[in-house]
Amino acid sequence: MLIIEICVGSSCSLRGSDELASELFRLIKKENLDGLVDIVGAFCMDTCSKGISVHIGEREFSGIQPQQAEEFFYKEIIGQVESGILPKKMD
Repeated sequence: MLIIEICVGSSCSLRGSDELASELFRLIKKENLDGLVDIVGAFCMDTCSKGISVHIGEREFSGIQPQQAEEFFYKEIIGQVESGILPKKMD
């Protein structure tokens, strides 16, 4: 399972981490990735000055805005699924 960690510390929360998580959850459902991709909250990731922080596996991202959720999802998350890092979910 691919785990997406989104910072829910006060700085990231004020910048929209809840909205980002909600949008990513919506896209996970839309693409039928339930059970393959999940989102968890994480407390401060020590990059507060850079904006909302996100970890996907060992990769770190900072400054992701809620309005960038779809672009981020299809580039970073679907990219990992399609590259074979995760098996695609069977219908």
